[in-house]
Amino acid sequence: MKNGFVCKGQEEVQKLDFLIHIPYNICVNHYRAMTLTTKFKKDLNTLRAAANKEIFLDVKNPKLYKKLKRYYKDEVNLTGEDPDADYNTIIECIADDLMGVI
Repeated sequence: MKNGFVCKGQEEVQKLDFLIHIPYNICVNHYRAMTLTTKFKKDLNTLRAAANKEIFLDVKNPKLYKKLKRYYKDEVNLTGEDPDADYNTIIECIADDLMGVI
């Protein structure tokens, strides 16, 4: 004991380090998936305008449109052959997800 502090042995400190090691990826989104409104909460006004056909999302904000395509890739079949059909599909999905949000 030096200056009122208790020193632990090196082995004991290493054991404690192994006990509290929790990988970050195990805890993130383990219990619920992110919804459209939580994932894109800062862009909700833009998404509402696109769903109401006030703006064209792929022209106004192409980065957001690309993120939305990745977000919906497992839910809908986007062929890539007809960009207009893919855009309309994404907009329909956005409108459906925003239906319950005020």
